[in-house]
Amino acid sequence: MSTERLFLSFTYLSDMSRHGEYNAWHQLDHLPENELLPGVAWGDRWVRTPGCAAAGHVGDTAFAPVQYAIAYGFRAPLEPALQAWTDLNQRALWWGRRPELAWTERRPVGFFHPVEEYSAARVLVAPAAIPHRPHRGVHLTLSRAAAPSVPAGAAYFAAFDRDLVPAILAIPGVAGAATYRFAEGAGGFGSPATGGESDLIVRILYLDGDVLETSARIEDEQPGWIGRASVPGDAEHVLLSTPMLSIRPWEWDWFDGR
Repeated sequence: MSTERLFLSFTYLSDMSRHGEYNAWHQLDHLPENELLPGVAWGDRWVRTPGCAAAGHVGDTAFAPVQYAIAYGFRAPLEPALQAWTDLNQRALWWGRRPELAWTERRPVGFFHPVEEYSAARVLVAPAAIPHRPHRGVHLTLSRAAAPSVPAGAAYFAAFDRDLVPAILAIPGVAGAATYRFAEGAGGFGSPATGGESDLIVRILYLDGDVLETSARIEDEQPGWIGRASVPGDAEHVLLSTPMLSIRPWEWDWFDGR
């Protein structure tokens, strides 16, 4: 498993006129510097366009404004990897290379332990290679789940791994999947720690088919993956489940005119 820890953060812009500026900074400056670090296995970011937002599900209104997701996978040994990454983010402030802070709202979700990685048989690559394989986008889901040590959680996670994921991987356009469980908060990266997050899980589908068409097929064939009917107290309560597009350099016009 190449990803020993996941960092996930959501952002949205308070100034809608600056999406081009934001993406130029992040994709052409910030992300390359981070991916250069030896402890960073991979870094990626995805956009929740208006079309993606319309196709997804929000189970907690706190996540309704989300426009972007930023994720980093870290290699072992973790302590020096995370320290070097944190140091770079601090140095960028002193370099004057954080222009977005005045008009970007950030919601760090936290750091997550990997649970399992999967790849569809047709793509041939190992599950650990899926985040490195080109993809058109993802379907990202953030949920609260019952602990696997209690009966409801044990039954849910068994069915998830043995039945649901294989069915999802058989859907055309789905190349792979990864699941993560909460490790620790990330209050130092843009918002105060909120606590009560130990039951958070993240699941990511990597899509190499048309993102919106593939997400529609997922909902048609496996509506439980989207979780529109889930409510607090269920074995899984979906907070946000949304398709998101991979971001192509210099193609940043999704919010123009809004």
